[in-house]
Amino acid sequence: MKVEKPKEKYDQLIADGYCVIEEVLKEEMLARLRTVTDQLLDAQTEDERAACRSSGSMISVYTHPLFAELVVYPRTLQALETLGFLRPKWSSGYVISKPPQSPPLFWHQDWWGWNDPCSYTALPQQLFLMYYLVDTTPSNGCLRVIKGSHLKRHPLHDILPDAHGEALQRVDDPDHPAYQHFQGEVDIPVKAGDLVIGDSRLLHASHGNGSDERRTVITLWYHPFFALLPTGMQAHIGRLRQSLAWSEADWTRIAELAPVCKSDVEPLKWNRNPGPELK
Repeated sequence: MKVEKPKEKYDQLIADGYCVIEEVLKEEMLARLRTVTDQLLDAQTEDERAACRSSGSMISVYTHPLFAELVVYPRTLQALETLGFLRPKWSSGYVISKPPQSPPLFWHQDWWGWNDPCSYTALPQQLFLMYYLVDTTPSNGCLRVIKGSHLKRHPLHDILPDAHGEALQRVDDPDHPAYQHFQGEVDIPVKAGDLVIGDSRLLHASHGNGSDERRTVITLWYHPFFALLPTGMQAHIGRLRQSLAWSEADWTRIAELAPVCKSDVEPLKWNRNPGPELK
């Protein structure tokens, strides 16, 4: 897997909080992922759809063994290595699919380790890797981000409620600021099979899906410098959520990427709200 201009991609990821690697998924893998995600989405109940109206779905990747293959997809690992992430670890992920004619995804950031000082440094503690299974544009729900918001405070940090809260997911109040446009936001339209890599601290959202087709993305979370993280953070990350949908062979497949904390320490307390250190 050849990454064009890897230094520029890395610099963009560190400074802006994201970059895009083109044509990562081969057509055969893309087709398999579409088939499996469509099956999972078709099996959702109306209550499940209503509860995740904003995101569209939040289906754990532990529900199907194909996602274990995606975790260790060779072209992705080669891309990460090219960017300088030589020994990443992986922790979890979701199928997030916006159905036709659905509202925007609310603004949020996904990082939970704000109690530790390392969360206020330039190096990412956690990356989201987003595989879009269809071409995306603002009209069908492409990603939008606020550049640099992983390192610099934005007014949204002070007005957003708990990310992924039930009220936001249900879109109880469509006029809430979490769904609106903000100064500095940037659209990230991509082609099916491209890979968006982003810092989990980055404020991001998506446009509504005004098309007549699903807009599905698979989001996986990796820790590019796991060995350098504080042990309390490692201990928290190391608690993988097991599932019977994955066989022993599947777990063996991802063993090299499983985050293991070798210290007997208390896990870092979960905190999704950045402190005053983020200026």
